[in-house]
Amino acid sequence: MHDPFAEPTDTRQAILGAAFRALCEHGYADLTISRIGEEFDKSPSLVYHHYDGKDELLVDLLEFLLDGFEASTSAGGFDLTARERLDAYLAATTEPGSVDDEHAPDARFLSVIVELRAQAASDDAYREHFDRSDRVFESFLERSVREAAADLDAEGSAGVSNGDEGGRRDEPSSIAPVEVASTLQTLATGGMLRWATTADRDWADDTRRGARRYLETMLPRVDTEA
Repeated sequence: MHDPFAEPTDTRQAILGAAFRALCEHGYADLTISRIGEEFDKSPSLVYHHYDGKDELLVDLLEFLLDGFEASTSAGGFDLTARERLDAYLAATTEPGSVDDEHAPDARFLSVIVELRAQAASDDAYREHFDRSDRVFESFLERSVREAAADLDAEGSAGVSNGDEGGRRDEPSSIAPVEVASTLQTLATGGMLRWATTADRDWADDTRRGARRYLETMLPRVDTEA
């Protein structure tokens, strides 16, 4: 994962950068404010001045990273097609480090995210963040699913004469984009958990192949107007 704090613009970003580096090095359980201070090139006392403890700091770090992802995806201008974005998202969560994108996690950061997500089971601040995170990523996936389905429509229409039936299947069999997006998000979250908590990697290729087959089946049935 690219370091989003290589050139901090203010004290907050400098502290978040120190937390990011210390978190990736030590993991959640062994992370302390003192270790964050070791990564900070100013007085470590500034960390205590801005944050009451490591969890408040880490939630702010997560929010900053999520804000960056949301801003970049809202702006559009993707280099990948919608279908390629879907494939890349699933690859990033089942084989960290395989996708060359500034927001894609490497192996260490993916494991850290799983550690932090586990805190949401008993900490409301983490729970609120991951509620928002799931909404943001699901929105990105829903948009990509809708665009990928529309691309299929366009490809199909190109070879259909005016008198032929092009378009969607019967309405009862149509699927809302959010249904596919929610399924992919749940699959990705499970993939992250499995990758971070097991040594066996044999399942990863099978999972990606299964996800691609799922999309091949579902995308032609997606209602792009839903």
